[in-house]
Amino acid sequence: MRNFFCAILVLISLSACASHYGAARITSIPAGAEVVSGEDGSSLGVTPTTVLWKEGSDNRQHLILRLQKDGYYEKVSSFWLHMRHSSATDAKNDPDLVEVVLKKKGE
Repeated sequence: MRNFFCAILVLISLSACASHYGAARITSIPAGAEVVSGEDGSSLGVTPTTVLWKEGSDNRQHLILRLQKDGYYEKVSSFWLHMRHSSATDAKNDPDLVEVVLKKKGE
């Protein structure tokens, strides 16, 4: 019986440390906008791009992104991302879709 409880404790501790992944395929109209993290201001790529996030839990993550392109107004977009994948590869193969429409300056 003692071995059974030890095995259960090991399984619980391993599952608590598991990583969870989520990915978003970010597109813009027009394409070619820089995607900037609302959290730390780092550049995440240029649309269209797929961005990967890794967390210690499978809770949804609220993400804020800023898209910017010369000749267009900057646009802030926020969305909830489900951290539903157990591997980075699975997340990249099944990203959530996020489309942002930029407004041209002077219109």
